[in-house]
Amino acid sequence: MSTTRPADEPNVPADASASPSNPTAFDADELEVIRRVRDSLRSIRFGTVLIVVQDGKVVQIETAEKIRLR
Repeated sequence: MSTTRPADEPNVPADASASPSNPTAFDADELEVIRRVRDSLRSIRFGTVLIVVQDGKVVQIETAEKIRLR
C-alpha cells in the first residue's frame, strides 16, 4: 500500500509521526517550520533566511532579499 502526498509537502514518510520509537520523526509544528523555511528559500534569489530559536523551538523566520543591479 502506498500513500501519496501533495507535491509541496516536505519529503517525509507518511508514518513519520513523533514517538519514542521513532525519534527522528517530525510533529505537526516541525513540519510547519520546514514548510515555511522551504517557502522562504524558494521566494528569494539572493539574500538570507534567518531562523531564530528559543528553548529549542523555532520562534521566528526572517527573510531578507538582496536585489542585484548590474
